[in-house]
This record gives sequence, structure tokens and C-alpha cells, in this order.
Amino acid sequence: MCSNVIMTSKGIGDVRRALGQPKSWIEQTFPKPWPPLPPARGDAQLGFVCARVSQWETQVATEAAEYRSQPLGAAMVRYARDIRQQCAAIRSVLARYGEMRDADSPDLAAVRWIIQALSIAWRNHPDWREEWS
Repeated sequence: MCSNVIMTSKGIGDVRRALGQPKSWIEQTFPKPWPPLPPARGDAQLGFVCARVSQWETQVATEAAEYRSQPLGAAMVRYARDIRQQCAAIRSVLARYGEMRDADSPDLAAVRWIIQALSIAWRNHPDWREEWS
């Protein structure tokens, strides 16, 4: 059985979206951050660190997009990619912490110390709390 479907396009952008291609330079240049960040579940320090990592990933990608056509744009893009790789490593620790927390692992305290140390990196942020040090 054959269907008489007429497909129209308003332009090449429609074709790209239909094929699933990224819409922006940032999406083309920087993959979606992975692994997913764990839910804070009332843990203010974990929520703080997750928010800072997510903000950092967005900030460096946005700045790279803004400066990519400037004289040192290529260096800015490399810098942003390096930061995004560091964020991916931090995400791995945070995701592992989330898994260990859910399993009530005996090693949870050791990884919790890492979360605490990470939070100190943003101690100048207005949402950081002194009791986290």
C-alpha cells in the first residue's frame, strides 16, 4: 500500500532539524554533558557543586562561541573544551557519589570528602556556606 504524502520544506534548516543535526555552533562543538548529575535530594552542598559544574560548562561554551572569530578564538575554544573535559571528570565523581548514596555504600564518606573539597573551589560564590569547609 502506497501513501500519497507530500513533504514540503521551508529551507535547509528544516532538513537539518528533521535529520537531528544540532541547531547551534555550541551544540555542534560541545557534546551534551555526561554523565547526568545526581539529584541533590535535600543535600545543599551536592546541589551547590552540581549547579556550579553545570554553570561552568555553559559559561565556557558561551564564551567560546562569543570569541571564536576573534584573534585568539581558537585558543578560547581549546580552553573551553579542556574545561568541559574537566567538568566531565567532576560529573563522573558526582554521579558515582549519587550511585553510592543510593546504595548506602560504606565508602560514601570518602567520596563525600571529595564533594566537600570541590565545593571549596567555589567558596567565593554567594551561595557557598562556611560549614562546608
